[in-house]
Amino acid sequence: MAPPLSRDVDGHGASLAAEYFPCLFRLGSADHYVIWYSDDRDGLVRENGRVVTFPSLAELHAYALQRSLKLQPAEVARYDWDSVERWCDEPVASGISVGPFLNAWNMVLDTLPACDESGLFAHADGRNGALYEKLFRASNLPAMTAPGAEYYPVWTRAEVDALAQVLRLGVTEVRHQLGCVSV
Repeated sequence: MAPPLSRDVDGHGASLAAEYFPCLFRLGSADHYVIWYSDDRDGLVRENGRVVTFPSLAELHAYALQRSLKLQPAEVARYDWDSVERWCDEPVASGISVGPFLNAWNMVLDTLPACDESGLFAHADGRNGALYEKLFRASNLPAMTAPGAEYYPVWTRAEVDALAQVLRLGVTEVRHQLGCVSV
């Protein structure tokens, strides 16, 4: 049996209370399974600084078992980066999928190594707080939206173009981070 995986992820790891979840990333017409964890700082499981990916859910489960990572009983979260990229190729306001785009933006942040604020996506994220806030508000999360107070934004051309740029940088970052260890 392999030694337990260090919960230290790039020096800023998950605590023993972290919860682990399998995720499926669809990217480049291929499926990549990863393990996402929720903790003080959310992220993806890494080894030697690289995101660990799996060609199948069975291999992800075997890896988690070998390293004593207790996966939470939840449906596999799916991120279709190919779909996001297609929208970025021809961005239109009517094609904005608020929930998937907000989830994608958040996952890109979780994909970044801890304390990595030097990349293009990190800079774009820092410059586009108002755009993120608009996307967040438009998701109308029940805990954040009073009954009957749904928010349906009007997207300007500049906002649509900015969102496409941020998400394209995000897809590029995910692609970069998944150039990783395959088990």
